[in-house]
Amino acid sequence: MSEPITEITIVGGGTAGWLTAAFLVRYMNANKKESPTKITLIESPNVPTIGVGEATVPSMSDLLRSLAISEREFFRRCNASFKLGVRFVNWSHDHKGNATSFIHPFDGNSAQLGGQNPAYHFHKFGGPNGKRNIDDVLSASVGAIRAKRGPKTLDQGDYEKTLNYAYHLDAGKFAEFLRDISIERGVNHVLDDVEAVNLDEKGFVSSLTLQRNGEHPIQLVVDCTGFKGVIINEALGVKRQDYSKYLLNNRALAVQIPHEDVTQIEPCTTSTALGAGWVWNVPLFNRVGTGYVFSSDFRSDDEAIAEFLAHLGPRGEGAEPRAIPVHIGGMEKTWEKNCIAIGLSAGFIEPLESTAIYMIENSIKMLLLNFPDMSFPASLARRFNETTDRMMESIRDFIVLHYCINNRQDSEYWRVAREEMEIPDSLAEMLDEYQHTLPLTTPFDRTFLFNRMSFETVLFAKDYFKDTTFPAERFIRKEDWVKRVTQMKNREKALIKKLPGHYELLTAFRGEGTAKPAAAPNPYGNLAAAYSSKATVGVPMGGQPTVMFGGQSAKPNISFKPKEKSKSDFSEPSIL
Repeated sequence: MSEPITEITIVGGGTAGWLTAAFLVRYMNANKKESPTKITLIESPNVPTIGVGEATVPSMSDLLRSLAISEREFFRRCNASFKLGVRFVNWSHDHKGNATSFIHPFDGNSAQLGGQNPAYHFHKFGGPNGKRNIDDVLSASVGAIRAKRGPKTLDQGDYEKTLNYAYHLDAGKFAEFLRDISIERGVNHVLDDVEAVNLDEKGFVSSLTLQRNGEHPIQLVVDCTGFKGVIINEALGVKRQDYSKYLLNNRALAVQIPHEDVTQIEPCTTSTALGAGWVWNVPLFNRVGTGYVFSSDFRSDDEAIAEFLAHLGPRGEGAEPRAIPVHIGGMEKTWEKNCIAIGLSAGFIEPLESTAIYMIENSIKMLLLNFPDMSFPASLARRFNETTDRMMESIRDFIVLHYCINNRQDSEYWRVAREEMEIPDSLAEMLDEYQHTLPLTTPFDRTFLFNRMSFETVLFAKDYFKDTTFPAERFIRKEDWVKRVTQMKNREKALIKKLPGHYELLTAFRGEGTAKPAAAPNPYGNLAAAYSSKATVGVPMGGQPTVMFGGQSAKPNISFKPKEKSKSDFSEPSIL
């Protein structure tokens, strides 16, 4: 066995850098008081970070819990709100040319019915009372979204839930929150600019030349430098994979606008299709994040800005959106030599289904599950890269699905997306299968994020199965379907009656409402002692994590609310 890696250097902050730091210090040093792994994050004081991931997917709550972070404190610090799904508006039209909408929910009844997928019953017998979307029938989350309900009751505490949920969050504040936690737990924060990446005779990164602190030796380096890919791309020469033959969008506008009425805050992200792309609407507790992802082949920046502001109407008055380039695609390799790229430096797929933080999370987990020694075995790098490729491709395929089966006739952009863009072979194979069987998620499949219910929601909403008769429909009975629908309708009515309004839940969860919230658990559970300000876990010589700037050091000034008795047990970390 080769020498162990005793120091990891992360270059770049933001969500990717600080989430990596928080995860590594949590899992590498939580129970290792002797010879801990030194984790250093180098962040430029002069380069602004791109705030990715203001909307997330349901795995986010498990991620925060695994990091022993108080959910309530997260909501207060990051102005978070709950997200029960994504509403899609104007992505397709009905036979009269009117815009249609559907919701991709995070909660649903997927249990087999008569030994078959209940979606077969929906396809053959239809929804009750003329409901045309499968999400209306098989997911109580849709009713909760329309009634603006939260996903948990007022007496439920951190990470307890009645309906499955994700979050909306302020990306900048989230990075700051993770930074504070990471530094307190022992991560070394260096504020400095990287002037040079130095390679050894084998092409490995041997050191970084920092503008103020000089030479910084490297054992393992994580590149979180965003689209620039300062190490993985510029220094090591790994090429980018371009997804532009599959996806048209390459520009984005982004602004922040006020709520029209914060008491009516919706528990979902909304994606509204325009003439050359789509607009996101992400309602945080204190404001709304919105922007336009579009194609420069169909709109100039000025045209896109005008279209976007017209869509916002009075709420967009005074907004000054600026177009930024968006690189859609991944790296040919995200692990090269002794460098691993995480975040935008590893790749990016447009934020239609809020997958940016999910990809960061998975990359960090894969690093821990394939952690090398100083020999950097090629087999581990190969498995890491192959898994990353499959993850990127599976997400890419689901995003492409939204475009390639649209039926809009009112825009050249949407016609090209449907008729001229290349469909990945992996997605084309699935679409061919779906002419004979509904989407499957079985133990034989390698599903990352989007399971059969996700695919069914999009496919049914776009009438993909309109002229299809499935062989499996021979085996199903209408009486089973009537019984299931009745059960679902009763459950939805009971849930909506039981669940508080979204705004009421948010204010109670933040400790600001009149309702008495459930007792807040300890932010760090049983690891509180290990992560106290006096801890030596993961702390370099000197006994205190250090922030370095221009050769000067200073103890971080970090404070957290008093730690209360925990209702949850965070004592057993689990990567997966």
